Amino acid sequence: MNLSRGTATLLAAVAAALAFPAAAIGFDLPLWLAAVLSTGVAGGSYLVLHAGRKPGALDDGALADALNQTGRGLLADASAALDRLKRIHAQVRDPQMRGQIADLFTTGQKVVADVRADPSKAMAVRRLLTFYLPNAASLAEGWVALEGRAIPSPERMTQTAGTLRALTEAFHRFSDDLALPQMQTLDIDLKVVNDALKADLADAAPLPSPQIASGATPSLASPKGG
Repeated sequence: MNLSRGTATLLAAVAAALAFPAAAIGFDLPLWLAAVLSTGVAGGSYLVLHAGRKPGALDDGALADALNQTGRGLLADASAALDRLKRIHAQVRDPQMRGQIADLFTTGQKVVADVRADPSKAMAVRRLLTFYLPNAASLAEGWVALEGRAIPSPERMTQTAGTLRALTEAFHRFSDDLALPQMQTLDIDLKVVNDALKADLADAAPLPSPQIASGATPSLASPKGG
């Protein structure tokens, strides 16, 4: 059996209460021995009634709570990085780079919204939330610092722009990964429906063709004139 802790404790106490007078009166045992025996009955009853749950194992509810707490913690860090991206976007001079940072912000915001709606998804995009998002904000801030220099380093600007483009691709990939379960469900639904359609249409009897008498020529009836 695998009763809850409260129910198992209550039933074990009842068993001990019944065992004590039975041992002391029925078997004429000393009170101290009867008390020891009833204590053993209570402990054994509790173990039997509450058995089946491994020590330290988490039930479904506890596991869900742990995942939700982890998701909320990851969202706090990701939200701070998004705020940095939003602030730095207005300071970027280069139009192309401004669009790149806007794309990063929009995609990151979508991922954060999806995880906020379902915190259990956080582990699937943990690397994006804890690593790529904060570093994207740092690189965007670095780009603004480069633009502020009298003679910015072309090499650094090229490397920063290339890394931000790669980050944009990574952001979109993580965003698509969140939708993967829905895509898998769609593929299954499509297969089931198409297989059913093939079976039903194959079993359907063909419609009979209209028969025309030999020698007769089909003609359209002309409307009667007034």
